[in-house]
Amino acid sequence: MPDKPARIVLVGFMGAGKSAVGRRLARRLGYGFCDLDRQIEKRAGQKIATLFRERGEAAFRALEEDEARAVGGLAEVVVATGGGAFVFPRTRALLQKGAFTVWLQCSLTATLRRVKTDGSRPLAGNREIMRALLAEREPSYRLADVTIDTSRRSPREVVERVVELLEGRREKTSVRP
Repeated sequence: MPDKPARIVLVGFMGAGKSAVGRRLARRLGYGFCDLDRQIEKRAGQKIATLFRERGEAAFRALEEDEARAVGGLAEVVVATGGGAFVFPRTRALLQKGAFTVWLQCSLTATLRRVKTDGSRPLAGNREIMRALLAEREPSYRLADVTIDTSRRSPREVVERVVELLEGRREKTSVRP
């Protein structure tokens, strides 16, 4: 596919499928794959849940912004962000620059079914907090270039939809009036 964007950034709430879709999409496009949360864990030398507990959310968000800056220099990569990354204006601007951003939207019902409350996701332990967070974050997610509802789609189906949208984007940019 000619005229592919340098980066495709997947945003959305926890459980929307960003990592699962991201890996498959990267393979399909011949891109690399970057999971922003895994990069943060590597840099911090600890799991995100531990980082949140020991150093707090502010320390995590500072590392997240640093990693967003780092991926901004990469080409031919699909980036799966953490659920809150796109909410913070500086981090969002870094992720958007030169990228095609995709909000993987997922219903609250599907999210609650998918997300475990085993402590691996610091903000998932309380379902009421999850409801409130999703409502708070949705306006930021809407700032992505496109939206794909993943509630009833498999990762493979979501990848196909992203590819269709990329092809449509290429056609629109190559058509002259």
